[in-house]
Amino acid sequence: MKPYCRDTWVEVDLDAIRANVQAFRRHIPASTGIMAVVKADGYGHGAFHVGREALDSGANSLAVAMLDEAIVLRKAGITAPILVLGYTPTDSVVTASRWEVELTAYHADWMTEANRLLQEASAKPVGIHIKVDTGMGRLGVRSKDELFAVVEALENSPLLRWAGIFTHFATADEPDVTLVCEQHERFQSYLRALRETGRRLPRVHCANTAASIAFPEWGYDTIRLGIGLYGLYPSAYMKQQARVQLVPALSLKTRIAHLKHMTEPPYTISYGATYTAQPGEQIASLPIGYADGFSRLLSNRGSVLVNGCRAPVVGRVCMDQIMVRIDHGTARVGDEVVLYGRQGDEEISLDEVADCLGTINYEVACMLDHRIPRVYLRDGKVVDVYHLLTGQRALSQSVNN
Repeated sequence: MKPYCRDTWVEVDLDAIRANVQAFRRHIPASTGIMAVVKADGYGHGAFHVGREALDSGANSLAVAMLDEAIVLRKAGITAPILVLGYTPTDSVVTASRWEVELTAYHADWMTEANRLLQEASAKPVGIHIKVDTGMGRLGVRSKDELFAVVEALENSPLLRWAGIFTHFATADEPDVTLVCEQHERFQSYLRALRETGRRLPRVHCANTAASIAFPEWGYDTIRLGIGLYGLYPSAYMKQQARVQLVPALSLKTRIAHLKHMTEPPYTISYGATYTAQPGEQIASLPIGYADGFSRLLSNRGSVLVNGCRAPVVGRVCMDQIMVRIDHGTARVGDEVVLYGRQGDEEISLDEVADCLGTINYEVACMLDHRIPRVYLRDGKVVDVYHLLTGQRALSQSVNN
């Protein structure tokens, strides 16, 4: 039996994850490690499965956005180093210690308070990565005076261990490299200032997917492999350059739930009656909607693949259902439909959907709700299924029966 009841699912190709890690492994210096970024539940792909595959494929560590995400991975059995890239309040530092998770910090007062709380709890030391704001304008120290104050506070905190220093680039995916080069030079100036004091630097990292592609020599001790891990490029420009060949890992699929031949009135489709079918049209209803992350903005604009041919979305996208027009060939209830991914010679990429929505591929993947089960493939066969609604996981033997 299937561990889910609704005929809508996400497929994640673990072979693609492996291929993407190995592609970056070949592209960057051999001495540079790979930190696989699996925040937002692995950009919608599933943090545990993607993280485990990335580590098995050559990544050395993982990164998430918040401590809660790291704890989920620890509970699932991930033992590799995990870095929280975002803000963590000091009242959670003991929890980070308990789960052996490294944190990002950028305030001297935070260091002092965190160390005090760790001492009170008789906790183990916590690894700290200092973030430098070189032009992103989010988190991080913004001057060398701030940096030295943070470093000194860290050095005076016996239960905090200096594990890394990093920055993040704002425009590494764009053709104009002026700003990213300025950011990199600014980061180097911070590193030089620290070295001039005789300090030995911890793990240094600055390159996200885009910078890793464009400037592999900026890898330092490790790169942070985010969107590229999933086979997606950070921008259309970088996809066009294709310096690293990536394999998209995610497909979104469903099955036809109902077919109707519009031979007589009423001919209107969905809320607001924004689409009126012509006599003789064939309309298919699909069990997926905006509550699943298939955006309402795709109403009367998007398309899906049915039997290898495009079928336009007609009428408004509903919370749980959409309707499409079958223009080519025949279709039957139960036929597989591809909303994102490839079917036959046709493909609807996340980039195409993002362009239609006026957004980026990152958001399209992250919008996919967890009421859609994730089905994991290797060598084209199901190896695991995870459905958050039921908490059920099944190996391929039970899934295929």
